[in-house]
Order: sequence, then structure tokens, then C-alpha cells
Amino acid sequence: MGRHRVWVVAVLAILAAACTGGGAPKHTPSITARRGGEATLGAEQWPECLNPVNECAASRWTWYTVLEHVLPRAMQLDPNGNFVASPLLVEAPSLRNGGLSTNPFTVRFHISARAVWADGSPITSADFDFTWKAILNTTGAYTTVGYTSIDSIDTTDPKRAVIMFKDVFVDWPDLFGGVYQGLLEKTAFPTFAKDPEPNLWKEMQDTIPFSGGPWVLKSWSKERAALARNDNYFGTIPLMDQIELVPTTDQPRELTSLLGGDVHAIYPQPYEYSLLEELRKPGVTAEGRGGDVMGALWLDQTKPPLNDRRVREALLYAIDRQMVVDAGPKLNDPRASVVNCGLVALPTLGPWCATQPFERYAYDPVKARALLEEAGYECSATPCTKAGRPLSLPFSTDGASTLLTSSQDIIVKDARAAGIELQPRNLVVGRLFGGILGCPFQHLDSGPIQVCLRPISVDPTVTDFLACDGIPAPANRFAANNVIGWCNPEATRLMKSADRELDPVRRLELMRRVYELEAEDAIGLPLFTLPAVSAWRSDRIGGPIGVWNGTPYGLFFNMNEWDLAS
Repeated sequence: MGRHRVWVVAVLAILAAACTGGGAPKHTPSITARRGGEATLGAEQWPECLNPVNECAASRWTWYTVLEHVLPRAMQLDPNGNFVASPLLVEAPSLRNGGLSTNPFTVRFHISARAVWADGSPITSADFDFTWKAILNTTGAYTTVGYTSIDSIDTTDPKRAVIMFKDVFVDWPDLFGGVYQGLLEKTAFPTFAKDPEPNLWKEMQDTIPFSGGPWVLKSWSKERAALARNDNYFGTIPLMDQIELVPTTDQPRELTSLLGGDVHAIYPQPYEYSLLEELRKPGVTAEGRGGDVMGALWLDQTKPPLNDRRVREALLYAIDRQMVVDAGPKLNDPRASVVNCGLVALPTLGPWCATQPFERYAYDPVKARALLEEAGYECSATPCTKAGRPLSLPFSTDGASTLLTSSQDIIVKDARAAGIELQPRNLVVGRLFGGILGCPFQHLDSGPIQVCLRPISVDPTVTDFLACDGIPAPANRFAANNVIGWCNPEATRLMKSADRELDPVRRLELMRRVYELEAEDAIGLPLFTLPAVSAWRSDRIGGPIGVWNGTPYGLFFNMNEWDLAS
């Protein structure tokens, strides 16, 4: 429910050697898995500290390099972005099995009898309670969303955490796990064990003194991290003895380190150019697929003439999205295609792209001109005019991203063929994921049309930035997030119903109807999925590598299943 910040880290990309594009990745695992040995992985960004509760955890690379390998999770994602029970749980809570109930809303996590910490002690409901209290009371906690909705946690049964909420919180799978959360071992913090308000802000700066994951953190510094196999892990115990991670924050050096064999796998982030040729070398495998960031066009409906739906529709028919995809995303994902999901959903992240509401907007400049004429424009010349005024509109993007500026150039050319003159404005309003900080974004010079990048949350809610009451206004001190000014009362009703719907099938139907209204009202246009890419030395390591490429967990998530190449 809007809980995910836009995390400080780059989205990933590459493809090479015998490469595979989007869709299900293909792998050549070792013929016989080998136990023992170690590998070295390159990290394109390096965390400043490790604390999983405070703002240290605001970088994805804190998770990629350490936290996701040592913190146990209640619920987690599968490779397709669907929530499932982690090895910590006996099963995923649901309405059907009684794990979820209403009046009051309650989640019951049944902890596996096999679930133990690395020291052999059992993981219990007391650990859930301690984690909750630490998140609420730690100075600088990077998110408390969802945790503030919890009323109490019943720890009577050590193997069943009964979490009672003040109200329905539909994104409950993201708590105590999910994407960027995890569980803390209460007994690892004896100073705080009896404190009802544990403040861990000074803890875990350069160490995690416990593990409930497949690896134990042996050491960490600004130069290197060492993870050793956790033989007490209750899931798939690692094959290798140790994994070392080293910072490779200069990308040319990162590629050279992989090609030279100094590191065995990397998760680089270029999407401005192709890495196909860069990494097409013997002994190297790379593959690209769609990630979890959407490129999209957004239209501000509060600004004339975009307050006329016919003009907005004309603009959407005036864009050759396939050309945009071919010129950019296909460089690192040969199977990249136009995205027709709702705003905002992706085919790589959960079930929310089950329908294609924006498929209707195929490139058709003739239809675009006809719509403009219907709206009162004279289109015998370019640009079209109305009352003697040309149809000329500012069009903004992040000028620091060549992917976005090249997409902008294509869209400007296409729109002119449809009688619409777009005036490019290249802004730098904040960098994140190589793109705009916030999308759609607020900027004094942004204009009514934007193309930008938006990281997509596994929770599909759009209420925060598309509901009627989210439009900036005096009542909310102009601090709300619906900067495109879309107000469809029926869509708002559906969004808010979806935010309280615990049945996943019914929630999917509610969101499907929201997406359909988005397309009918022509509020914007999904363009592409930003590629994510992985590369590794297939002559040095083997196993199901690349399975988690493009997911929020990243390439290294299942390195417990990797081994030394036979």
C-alpha cells in the first residue's frame, strides 16, 4: 500500500555470449552439483552500513550484498513476482486456511518447526514481536508503513505469531519479509531484549550478529564482505563454503573484472547502450529480461488542451511505441516488447498485467488527426490549429538519461506526423534508477507531458497518486501526489475498494477495472519495461544463475544454489 520507497540504486542490465532475452531464462546447470569452494561477486554499488531497520537499508545493494542472505522472511516473492510462503512458514496465510481473518483484521504466521537461527535456537513469535517494536522505535527507521497499523502481536504460541491490526492492511505480505524487510533475532540483542521500545539505531553498522538465512556474515568493510555457509539453515543449504563480494562501482572496471575472471558474476545497470558486444566473450554468459521499472508517458489533464480527452487520445495514437522499444530496451533485452498493462503494472511482477487495456493505442497518425478535427482543430497543415493557434505543447524528460531523451526524440517526430508539435524540455530534477526521482514528477518547468521511469511496487495500489483526493489542493497543502490531475470517481472508488480487498482474485478484478478506466480516459501511456541484465563466468560457476534477474531480489538472491562449474 504505497510502502515502497523508490530505493537508491540502479536497475540492472546486460546480455551476451549465448544470451537469452526476456521471458523465462534458460540455464545450463552443472551436470553434478559440487559442494565446497568459494566465489567472488562484484557489487556495482556498495552500502554505507548494514542496519536493516534504519536508513542503511534504503539502498537495494544493502539487500543484494548482505541482508537478503542473512535475514529470514515470512512471505517472499517467487521469480514471477507473486507472494509465496518462505521456508520459515508452514504455509502462506489465506482466508481459506484461516491464516487471515477480519473483524479485527488478523494475520497468523505458522512458523515451521525446522526454522532455527544460525546458533540453533528456534525462530519464534517473540522474534516477530521484537522486530515490530524495533521498527517502530528505532530512530531514523526507513519505513514504518504497515507496522504502525499493527495493534498487537500474540506470542502465546512460540511457533505461531498472531498479528492483530487496527484496520485492514492489504499489503501484509510485505511485513516481516516481502521485498525489503526481514526478521530480527531477539536474543541477539540482550541489551534490548526486555525493552518495550528497542531503539537499534546504533546497532548493526558493520555487522549482522545473527542469521536466519542461507549465509552467515563473517565480515564486512568498505572493501569487502564475506558470507559463509549456514549449516543450520532450514531451506536450501548453500553448496559453496563462502561467497565474497567486492565493490566494482566503476562500470568499466566492473566489466574488466568479470572478463578477466577477478569476479565471477556482476549485476550491472546500463540501459543507455548495449552490453551485448561488450560481454560477448568466451566463458561469459549474460542474459537480459524485463525488470521492475516502467517507462511511461504521462499527461496532465488540468492543463488545456489536455483537459479534452480527444486531444489526449490523439496524442496516444500519435506515438509509435514499437520504435521506442526497438531503439532503447531491445539493446539489452532482445525480446522486449511494447507494454500494454495498466498504469502501473508490469508483466514481470505479479498477476496485475493479466489484461492489456492500452493495446488499443496502436500507432495511427491518421486516426490522431481525425480525433483532433473532432475536437475542433484544423489539420490540413502541421501543426494542427484551433482559432489560429498551433497545437504546440511542452514535453519534458530527464535530460541526463540518453534512454529517455532518445525516446523523447522519437515521440516528437511521431507526434508531428499526427499534427501535434511537441517542444522538448530536458530537465534534471533528481536521479534515481538512472531516471526521474518520482514519476510523474513535479517541477516548475515540467510542462503537461512527461516521459519518465517509475519503479513498480509488488503491491499494485495506485490510490496515492491517481485518486481524486490525491490531487494537490489547498486542503492537502498541495502536498498530494496526483500531479496529473486525473479524477474519475468510479476509478477512485475501485482503487479504495482494492486497497481493502483481501481476496486476491477479487482484488485483481478491481484493479483490472481501474486499468480499463485509465485507458478509456487516456491519462498516459505505458511504453516499455526497463531491462535488467545479469552476467557471470559460466566457466567458473554453475547452477540456476539468472533466475532472479529482473526481480526485486536481484541476481545474487539464490547464490546458495550455485556451485563451482564442473
